[in-house]
Amino acid sequence: MSRKTIIILALVLVPVALMVAGAALGFGGNAFPNAHFVIAFALGATFSVLLAVGLFALSFYSSRSGHDDQVGNETDSDGA
Repeated sequence: MSRKTIIILALVLVPVALMVAGAALGFGGNAFPNAHFVIAFALGATFSVLLAVGLFALSFYSSRSGHDDQVGNETDSDGA
């Protein structure tokens, strides 16, 4: 893996790990009831963050590659 990929993964996974650790230690109230809940929470939070990062990356890629401009030009030429 490249250094940039490792930095991006760290920036994504460190906040998730901090949320899980804080919730498991009872930072915002009661601690988690069992280990299965901790695992499910960690997996859900990780996949949610990765999905959000992936969708933002796709939207930025689409914007920079010019695909959005091509669609705008096609609809403008209709005259509607």
